[in-house]
Amino acid sequence: MSNKKKPVSAAELMARLNSDPEFVAKRAREEAERQARAAEWQRAEAPLVEELRAAGFEVDSAWDLVNTSAPYPDALPILVDHLQRSYPSRVREGIARALAVPESKFAWDVLTRLYRNEGERDAKDGLAVAISVVADDEVIDEMLGLVRDERHGPSRILLLSALGRSEDPRTRAALMELGTDPELKKEIQVILRRLKKRKR
Repeated sequence: MSNKKKPVSAAELMARLNSDPEFVAKRAREEAERQARAAEWQRAEAPLVEELRAAGFEVDSAWDLVNTSAPYPDALPILVDHLQRSYPSRVREGIARALAVPESKFAWDVLTRLYRNEGERDAKDGLAVAISVVADDEVIDEMLGLVRDERHGPSRILLLSALGRSEDPRTRAALMELGTDPELKKEIQVILRRLKKRKR
């Protein structure tokens, strides 16, 4: 006779958890904390939202621009200005990600300066995404320097897509060289496979 327990369905597990007062209280606390953080970010972002609305953009957050396919070139200078202000990291991440469009190339120097000095992970990741989108072969030397600089930690993974797009022959050599970096090697393998297929 087997002592194996009968598997529990997801519905049964949720029913058990929802009948556990400790679990319910913990979930309620976590939800209240999440809502408090969201309200704090919304209050902090109010000056940016106000300026964007005054310029004709119907947004409640910079994240609304991240999630649109409509172009917003007139918002870019406003976003660059606010990115340099003291906002919570999550708000700065949204601003930086909203700048992740090729038309933000004019802000290259600002984006890279902020990226180099950023200590908060969310904002640093957002900056890395923006940099990777606006980078082209004109700035490949600086791009390679950023990717090689281990002080930038795992956000460097987000920079790699620019190297994958590059036509500069040095990028392939750099990818091969960086292929042993523990933080980057998995993504680099994917990029190198893609480049190999593209050459066929």
